[in-house]
Amino acid sequence: MAHLVDSSVLVALFLDFDTQHAKAQRLWESLHGDILLPYCIATETATVLCYKHSKEQANQFLTFLDDTRDVTVIDGDIRAEMDFYRHSVARISFADAVLLFLARTRAAQLVTFDDQLERLWRAG
Repeated sequence: MAHLVDSSVLVALFLDFDTQHAKAQRLWESLHGDILLPYCIATETATVLCYKHSKEQANQFLTFLDDTRDVTVIDGDIRAEMDFYRHSVARISFADAVLLFLARTRAAQLVTFDDQLERLWRAG
């Protein structure tokens, strides 16, 4: 099964001082198979790393994406994603809606530390 990874996990993985860093490391090491990363999550993660830590940290993340075989950055179908977001009743970010949409349409497992996003995904 493919995994869709949220920025909450990636930010924790790349920031040593994040309270969930060790948890993110264990989780990342436990993932097997394809890891899908929507383009919007890649940009969100790089932005958060840049502002919370440094541009260098954001660059390290982008290099990691280039160098990691199992990670595929995917472009979505923006029209379908916008339609999904417009019809969603939950008050969530557009990026979170993209994750939910892709998890459903690609039958992928969502990997997140965001409790609300996890609940929405499990609710189907």
